[in-house]
Amino acid sequence: MAEILTRRIVSGEYQVRSKLPTERLLSEEFGVNRHAVREALKRLEAIGLVEIKHGSGIYVQPLHLTAGIEIFDAMLFRMDGSLDPTILSNMLDFRRHVMINLTELSVQRRKPRELGRICRVIDDICFNRRKNLMEDEGELFYNLFENIAAATQNRVYSLVFITLSQVFRNIRASLSDRLPDDRFGTEDLMKLREAFERSDKEAISEIISRWLSVMETALAPYCVPEENNPQE
Repeated sequence: MAEILTRRIVSGEYQVRSKLPTERLLSEEFGVNRHAVREALKRLEAIGLVEIKHGSGIYVQPLHLTAGIEIFDAMLFRMDGSLDPTILSNMLDFRRHVMINLTELSVQRRKPRELGRICRVIDDICFNRRKNLMEDEGELFYNLFENIAAATQNRVYSLVFITLSQVFRNIRASLSDRLPDDRFGTEDLMKLREAFERSDKEAISEIISRWLSVMETALAPYCVPEENNPQE
């Protein structure tokens, strides 16, 4: 329910400063009790989408003043489930900036224990590949970047990484088999390991940039507005 209301607000179905339907009407529409409605509205208020004025109503707030990174997903996916090309393009640009800066900072700030964790995950991935044990690779890649983010000594980078990961999982689920496997090749993994050991910021940037380009190229057709897309 909260997700649907969020998408309606982001899409403009509910105008800024307008009142949302009453708790009773929302309860009837979604087939839930009023307690569930209140919980959903509290979630929207917590992320700055609405203001609850007791005795008056629930008012939509201006996104540019109150909303934050929490509404990434609602902005990216339209009501019909399709991707918004402009937001997707913006998100890919933001992802490139964040991931390159994140890894460069982690190289500069990583401590010996954090280096050990990063290298251990890379070694586990390479070992599993030699043994053809691939079922845990997705989780290991997440752990790799989770440890890289932690090595920045900046919790905000870790939180942004989690948000980006969730968004990309949803993109993959939406486009299913139309996206390529963007996991590092074994050679690049070993180069990444060596770059961390040497604290080689330039090498790290090159490896991460090449990795980012795989998904950017695959998603480029979805960044074109429908009226300009010859595939439509």
